[in-house]
Parts: sequence; C-alpha cells; structure tokens
Amino acid sequence: MTSLPRTVPATWYTSDKFIEASREKIYNRGWHFVSTINALSMHPELNDGLEDALQLNFVGNPFFGVCNVDDPYKATSVDLRYGVYEDVVRGCKTKEEKAAKIAELPTVNHVVTEGGLIFVCHEKTPAKSFKEYFGNELGQFIDGKDFRSRSLRRRLVYECDYNYLTFIDGYQECLHCQYTHPGFSKVYPFEFYKVDPYTNFCRHHCNPVGGSKDEGLFLYFFPSCTLNQYGGGMGIFRANPVNGNKTRMEFEYFFDGNDEEFEAYFKFARQVALEDIWLCEAAQQNLVSGIYQQGVLHPSKEVGVVFYQSLIRDRIMAQ
Repeated sequence: MTSLPRTVPATWYTSDKFIEASREKIYNRGWHFVSTINALSMHPELNDGLEDALQLNFVGNPFFGVCNVDDPYKATSVDLRYGVYEDVVRGCKTKEEKAAKIAELPTVNHVVTEGGLIFVCHEKTPAKSFKEYFGNELGQFIDGKDFRSRSLRRRLVYECDYNYLTFIDGYQECLHCQYTHPGFSKVYPFEFYKVDPYTNFCRHHCNPVGGSKDEGLFLYFFPSCTLNQYGGGMGIFRANPVNGNKTRMEFEYFFDGNDEEFEAYFKFARQVALEDIWLCEAAQQNLVSGIYQQGVLHPSKEVGVVFYQSLIRDRIMAQ
C-alpha cells in the first residue's frame, strides 16, 4: 500500500533558520514572477511615496525597478537594479544625479514575456532558461493574453504574523474556501475547484456560476507569488518571508474601468485577502504553540499542497 504524502516538519513553519535556507536554496535560484510591466509605469502616488522606483526584496536580496515605463506596449525590458532605492539616491538633487547613481548598480536578470509579465532570476548565469525552468508549459496559459491592458490602480504592502509556508498552504488548497470565502464561493463554486501542477507553477481553475465563459486565470508561481485574473480585474501578490513568524504581503490591483467599478472589484478581492489573513494568523499561533508536529496530505484533494511542499522539501534538503 502506498503511504500518504507527509507535510514538511512543523519546525519549518516557525524557524528563522528555515527562512535563511529558503533565501539561499529557493529565492536566490530559479525564475520568480514579480508583476506586470504596468507596475513600473509612472504612478508616483502608488509607489509608497517614491516618485520613480518600486522597491522589491524577496528575502534579504533587495532590488528595485525604475518606474520609467511610458508606453507598456513598446517596452520589452525594464530597468531592474540591485540595492535599496532610497539609499542609492539619498543626497541626489537632480534626476541626472539619480540616473548616474542607478547606472552604477548591477542589473537583475529578467524576462518580460510577450504579454507583459516580469520574471527575475538572481543567478548570474541561470541554470535553466526561463522556458526550461517552467518546463515549456507556461506558454499555454499566458501566450496570446494581454496583461498590459489593465492599469495599476492600487498597491498595498503590510506585514502579517505568519510564515510564508502557512499562507501558501492555504492558497494551494481550497478545502477551506467554501466556508472561509463565502462571497467568492458564490461566484466560483468550490465544489468544482481544481489545482493542476506543472513545472514550478500551478494552475487553479473552477466553473463560475451561470455557465459564464469567464473562468478566470489563477496561477501560482513557486514559491510564493501569484497572478489572479477574475471579475474584470487582476490581482497579484508576493508573499515575502521576513522571519520564521512574519511575512511581508505585497498586493497590486490592476483594472480597466471607472473608479466606481474598480472600487467594487477591489472590495470583493480585498475581502478574500482579509479572510485569508485571519485564518493564517490563527493557524500560525497554533504552530507556535508546538502542539502540531507533522501530518499527512490527501493525494488528490490537497494535490496543490503536495506539489509545492515537495518542491520546498527537495530544495531545502538538497546539498
């Protein structure tokens, strides 16, 4: 009889050393989804008060994107540099001084897909090309789609009291969703929910109410970023580890419509995010208590969790 897959050890959910290992063995290797090229358009009011940069940092490896994209349909690459933007330009009095300081910094390996998605790789010489890393399977979901058509309308950044594993556990299964996300489940019934694993990413899909052809596009990119396109809008989150018990959540919301329509979409999307925070922070408290040690996973109903935890385990345990 085949044994059931087991979860990663509970100690990983609260350990700072696990986060350090994640930085070296997971986040500093391979290709990671960041956002769409529209996130680097000129939107000073959305960039935390910074006029011309989006600061990023997956785990202790800060880099930033210069927000100088005038026409996202003409741009085929972006200006990504290693460093902390505020530190780099501190004391610069002119745009020319800023540009000169930024030009001295090393660039970040990246790819901008035909549809406008940005992926980065921190390896100087990537072990695998972008397409190879995703098993030449990602194109079937993103090729021919225009991710530039929706403008960035709002960005949120805040820290939550849970490990990034705790959060992704919840995202990668939806046994809880029908009860935890009642508003969302009215539109996308979870009895039809399915997760299909591919190479270093997953596709989530379900049948919307009323037989609508708008099934949405829900993509999870290992280890902790997603693209969720539904309800007329598009949301992206990056769950960036801070330590064993804290994660920095970065949300971006894209929309093509008037302010009233956007606010309705935003309210709908944010309710789902808030429900996840409450659930994950409560789960983290239980993990911190030390009662839970290790469990088993259902091979079909929790296939998304089995998939991503297997990747976590393989990367962390690799020599």
